[in-house]
Amino acid sequence: MLDVFSYVKACSLVGAGLAIGLGAIGSAIGEGLTAGKANETLSYRPELAGEILKTMLVGQAVAESAAIFALVVAMLMFFTNPVGKPLLAAWAFLGSGLGMGLSAIGSGIGSGFVSATACEGIGRQPAAKSAINSLMLIGASITQSTAIYGFLVSLMLLFIGFPESADISRSFALLGAGLSTGFGGIGPGIGEGLTGSLAVTAVARNPEQVSKVTRTMLVGQAIAESTGIYALIVALLLIMVV
Repeated sequence: MLDVFSYVKACSLVGAGLAIGLGAIGSAIGEGLTAGKANETLSYRPELAGEILKTMLVGQAVAESAAIFALVVAMLMFFTNPVGKPLLAAWAFLGSGLGMGLSAIGSGIGSGFVSATACEGIGRQPAAKSAINSLMLIGASITQSTAIYGFLVSLMLLFIGFPESADISRSFALLGAGLSTGFGGIGPGIGEGLTGSLAVTAVARNPEQVSKVTRTMLVGQAIAESTGIYALIVALLLIMVV
């Protein structure tokens, strides 16, 4: 039979693996989408290699941020000291890893959509590169918000005070908090990325309308974000109330 120390340690290690294992998926896909579109654009606009390369690298850096959040959570769990922690901490570690890892998937993919389209847009309309890059940074950054929610909830699960004893419902509440913010962050991240991607396309086609496009994009992304906020609220209730 495993003692409490062994259970908590095992779950902290599994949680670390879930955080970075799931968290790396979205960022890698997003970075790949960006690099692929950059290379495709260079095939017919090789004279813009410098500008397209810069846009690609900036876009990939934004997509990478979700995986960096996941790495931080994974390292915190990997080096956690389980001595003196109750069995409830094991469930919190699993919830933390799932919450961070899952929420990073949508953010990484979504930001990749935006930066990939920016590379294509510069190839189509080089004179509008400044407007395209600015819109890309705004749109791609917003896609990271649900990964930030997952990061915050994961930190709460890692550092919350645990009672020495609790019924099974408290254990499942902590696990559910991670699942709520994790799954709840996938859709908004991708949806916001699609919105930002098409906004960049619109500016590349008609740079004069950048102000109207930016406003419309922000409104659309805010509405797409709402479901991620619902998930965050439920996660907080599961942690603080149940």
